[in-house]
Amino acid sequence: MTTITQVETAMTHILTERAKVLAKETGAIRRVRKFEGADLLHTLVFGWMQHPDASLEQLSSTAAIGAVQVSDTAIHKRFTKECATFLHAVLEELLTVVVQAEMVTPPRCCGVFRRWWSKTAARSPYPMNWPRCGAAVEAIKRILLPPSNCMCGFELLRGRIWGPALTEGRCSDHRSPLALQELPEGSLYVTDLGYFCLREIAQRHRQHRYTLTRLRVGTKLFNQQRQPLALERGVLPPRVGQMKELRVRVGAQEQVPMRLLMLRVPKKIADQRREDLKADAQRRQQPVSEEALRLAEWTILITDAPAKRLPFQAALVLLRERWQMELLYKLWKQHGRVDEWRTANPWRALCEVYAKLIGMVLQHWLIVLFAWQDAQRSLVKLAQVVRDCAGSLMEALAGERPLRGVLRLVERRMHSGCQMNKRKKHPNSAQLLERGQVEWPLSWCE
Repeated sequence: MTTITQVETAMTHILTERAKVLAKETGAIRRVRKFEGADLLHTLVFGWMQHPDASLEQLSSTAAIGAVQVSDTAIHKRFTKECATFLHAVLEELLTVVVQAEMVTPPRCCGVFRRWWSKTAARSPYPMNWPRCGAAVEAIKRILLPPSNCMCGFELLRGRIWGPALTEGRCSDHRSPLALQELPEGSLYVTDLGYFCLREIAQRHRQHRYTLTRLRVGTKLFNQQRQPLALERGVLPPRVGQMKELRVRVGAQEQVPMRLLMLRVPKKIADQRREDLKADAQRRQQPVSEEALRLAEWTILITDAPAKRLPFQAALVLLRERWQMELLYKLWKQHGRVDEWRTANPWRALCEVYAKLIGMVLQHWLIVLFAWQDAQRSLVKLAQVVRDCAGSLMEALAGERPLRGVLRLVERRMHSGCQMNKRKKHPNSAQLLERGQVEWPLSWCE
């Protein structure tokens, strides 16, 4: 469990004391006039947290919250390689702090697992945005390649995140810095096809860590007698909504004993999947296989978790919950706008990316600290509270008011009006988790 005192101490230490030291070490601050390292950090982080498209004038106004009077021109001159290095160093220090909620009674369908863990890579549209910088981008790429992927691990029961780990745009998911992340024994690893790796699945199986994922088309399957098994008529369930389970061995070399879970979906969903497959193949300039188009009529999962621990219905619910990671990225990108900037200066763009990521990490800390135990929490509403209180947080870190009082204010606001609306016809995520089963049809079974 992380306490309010621990978060208060970490924020004060890293965002104030360490910021001053790191600013001098990186050369972002050479001579202290109006701006110290902490002042510069607070202005950029909380300025863009309040207004993701903040102009230089708005950032100058934000600096005044910390009793620093500085012109917009002076702020513009701060966007240098040294400033980007400074902000990246602060982000790295923040990521060493573990913030997680108190362990509470988990939902019915995942209570048998010690941890419930997912990781994913956000294909951030940085490569599409960099050309906005025009010819200057080529020069800057020779100096420092900007991060194009933002990879995170997410422990869904307690809210802890690993990352964001920043990598080059062409870095494969399998070469992610999080690929070797150790999982607790008895945990369930939920992932998408980007991280589908039979070697890693087999390794987790030997270490008593369970996996739940969709089946990648073309993966070799064998029956219990180690004879090849084809996904064809007689194996796949024929009726819409029908569920079928088989014991199989997965992988020509690995032969991992797993459960094959198959669900027939309606024609409307199958057609939409085919359109998505064709669009993705066109984007990648690769052909889409006939088998992939055929199997779009079924949701096909594999897991090595025992049926007593993970029934078929619960597997569908938990696979759906992997999208909580995607929703977190969506929150960062749509509301925090970590992948957008309004400048042709590549150094300013990079500073903005790092400052916004720092803001998103702080935002997640406060959500985990004050609201993660509420199953009906709304990330969008909670994030809005943090953005509304960004000025007060900056004022407190600048020493103008007690930080503990501001954190208590954030807590009170998060406990009021920040829940999802319960639905009868289409239950929300928390309702499905509590039931441990789903209603049919499921338009999200992808």
